[in-house]
Amino acid sequence: MTVSLGASRCIYRRSAKRWRPSVMNHHSRFDTELRTTLAPISFLCSASTSFSGKINMTKPLSSQLTLMDQFSVPKIPDIVKLETGQRLVAIGDIHGDFDQLRKALVISGVLDPRSTNLEPIWTGENTICVQCGDILDRGDGELACYRLLADLARQAHSQGGALSLLFGNHEGLNIEGLFQYAWKEGNAEFEKDIGQTVDEALGFKSWRIQFAGNQPSRWAAMEPGGLFAAPLLSSMKVAMVVGNSVLVHGGLTMEHLKYYCGIEEMNRVAREWVQQMHHKYTNHLGNYESVEEVIQAAQGRIDTTSKTLPKCLGGKGGETAPVWVRIYSSPSDLPPQNPLAQKMIDAVLSELGIDRMIMGHTPQKHINSALENKAWRIDVGASKGMGNGNMEVLEVTKNADGSEDVFILNQNNRIPALDRKIIPNSYFD
Repeated sequence: MTVSLGASRCIYRRSAKRWRPSVMNHHSRFDTELRTTLAPISFLCSASTSFSGKINMTKPLSSQLTLMDQFSVPKIPDIVKLETGQRLVAIGDIHGDFDQLRKALVISGVLDPRSTNLEPIWTGENTICVQCGDILDRGDGELACYRLLADLARQAHSQGGALSLLFGNHEGLNIEGLFQYAWKEGNAEFEKDIGQTVDEALGFKSWRIQFAGNQPSRWAAMEPGGLFAAPLLSSMKVAMVVGNSVLVHGGLTMEHLKYYCGIEEMNRVAREWVQQMHHKYTNHLGNYESVEEVIQAAQGRIDTTSKTLPKCLGGKGGETAPVWVRIYSSPSDLPPQNPLAQKMIDAVLSELGIDRMIMGHTPQKHINSALENKAWRIDVGASKGMGNGNMEVLEVTKNADGSEDVFILNQNNRIPALDRKIIPNSYFD
C-alpha cells in the first residue's frame, strides 16, 4: 500500500526556551484534521509503483543527485591572517531579504552595483567577507541570497579574497526540520527552486511523502546529509578568526572553547555532522502502510536529528550554544546585562590572542560596541522581516604596524569605531 500526502501540519512542543519538534499529536481533533488533509494523489501512487530507474530508494538524494552546484561555496581556513591593507567586512543577519543583502554587499565594496542578480560581479579583490548567519527564515528570498553569496564566494576565491558563511540559530532550526519561522513565500521559493528540480530529476514526486507534509522541499535541502549538505552547509562555520577578530553568530565563551579544544575542532564537528544523514527513514517511493506509519517515520527523522545535533549548533541545551547565546549582545543598544560579560569576553579573547568578537543574532538600532570595544554587535534588523532597519556593515583594515582600524559603513558614511562605543552606566556613577 502507498499512502499519498497532500499538505499536513507540523506542530511543535515548547521546551527550554526553544521549539522541540513533533509531527505527532494524540488529540483526536488534530488526528481528524490530519486525515482530512492527507488526500490521496493518484500520480504519486502510480509513479511510486512503476519507477524502475537507477535511484536507490533508501539512500539520501544527495548521494545520487548533483543538482546544487549553484549553491557551492569554497572552503576556507578557520583562522585567516590579514595582510597589510587587507580588509575584513562583516555582515549581520539577512533573513531572506535579497535587496538588503545586495545593499550590504555594495556598501561593503565587494559587489559591483551595476551587476545583475543573475551575473553578480565581485569587486572586493582580496577582501575577506563574512556573513554572520541567519540567512534563513522571516523572508521570501532565502535561496536567492544563498545563490548570490555562493556565486560571489567562488569569484572571491579565484581572486585572492574570500566570502565565508557562518551558521546562525535559524540555520540550526532549519537543519533540525523546524520551520515555524519560515514565511509561506520562502517555502514557495524552496518548492520552486528545489522541489520542482528534484521532481524533474527523479521523474516522480513520491519522495515528498516521507516528510509528512512538513515542507518537503525545504527539509530535503536542509537536513543533515541533504541536498545542501555537501555544496553549502559543509562550508559553513560556527566561528572563525580573521586577523584580530573572532566572528560568530551569537557569542563564544570559554566553555565552548574548552569543550571543543578550540574553534577548529568545533567547526570540524559541525561540518562532519551536517554531511551525514543520521536517521534510517529514507523512503523515496513513499511505501507506507498507513498514515500513522508516515507520521511515525517523520517523527523519527526529526527526533534523530535533534538528539544528535552538536552542542555548538544548539544541541543539549540550545540557549547556551554559540549560535544562540546573547551574553554580549543583550539588551540591544545597551551594555550587556550579565555582570560577568566583561570577564567572560576578556577570557575568550585572551585565549585566542585577539582583540574583538563580532556577532549578530540580537538586533540593534545600529552597529555598536560594548565591553570596552571588545563586543561588536552587527545585527541591525535590516530585513523586512525584522523591522527594515538601516543597513550597516563592519569594516576592519590591517595597518602596516600590525594594528587594525575599525569603521562602520553605511550608504552615506564611514563612521569611526569610537563614535559607536556603548558607555557603561557605571561610567557616570
